[in-house]
Amino acid sequence: VTDSEAMGKLIDSIYAVHGRIDGVVHGAGLIEDKLIGDKTPESFDRVVNPKVQGALALVANLRPERLRFLAFFSSVSARYGNRGQCDYSAANEVLNKIAQQLNRVWPGRVVSMNWGPWRTEGGMVSPELAARFAAAGVEMIEVPNGCRAFLRELVDGPKDDVEVVFGGPLTID
Repeated sequence: VTDSEAMGKLIDSIYAVHGRIDGVVHGAGLIEDKLIGDKTPESFDRVVNPKVQGALALVANLRPERLRFLAFFSSVSARYGNRGQCDYSAANEVLNKIAQQLNRVWPGRVVSMNWGPWRTEGGMVSPELAARFAAAGVEMIEVPNGCRAFLRELVDGPKDDVEVVFGGPLTID
């Protein structure tokens, strides 16, 4: 997703075959938790680029006039921070700001969904991080409830709600 030219070719091929793109979900992400003093520039770039460069590649190549939505998977770390995640927090806050700007000028909805941690096997929350969340009283989002919350937000969320924060437990029917 960080290669704008490759993304452009992929997006153009979708437009060529289907004539339009109705919606896009940008969920790229990578974490390399380390205290800021232990971060290297290369590690910082590995974490920031999939979110930020990926978003910019989409912005450069999508045709917003018929796009109904662009949804960024951001993180509550953009709002609250998280130990060892200065780069991840910064990347997610950039997504929030991109969403704010685009939602003002694109006809469809652009939303940045700031998710709390999801309970998944092999996902972005390591067992060590899950233990830190539990110790801090942060409840994980169960996958079925997170999926329902995501769909509900896409279907029913107002255009003016650009940054939406989700945390566990989600009890969505």
